[in-house]
This record gives sequence, C-alpha cells and structure tokens, in this order.
Amino acid sequence: MKIQNETEYERGSERADEIFAAKKGSAEHTELQELLKALKDYEDDFVRMLKDND
Repeated sequence: MKIQNETEYERGSERADEIFAAKKGSAEHTELQELLKALKDYEDDFVRMLKDND
C-alpha cells in the first residue's frame, strides 16, 4: 500500500482512526498495520522533501 497524495493521506488517517481498536489477527488489524506503515512512509517522504527544498 502506498499513499500518493494528501487526499489519500487524509482518507487513510480517517480509516486508521475507525479501525484503531481492531483485534490482533483480524483482517482489520492487518489493514491497520498496512495503513500505519503507509501513513508513516508518506510523512517521512514529505519531511524529506521539505528538507531537500531548504
């Protein structure tokens, strides 16, 4: 899963909030883990871009 833009980031954040309490081993828990990784990757890329533009 890869987040490409701010709209996807916002949707992903909202979805992560919805399923935050998912039980380990459930499909939603797997989805949550993937979402959290994608959100972090997007944030890291954004910060990196800001640093490169300084």
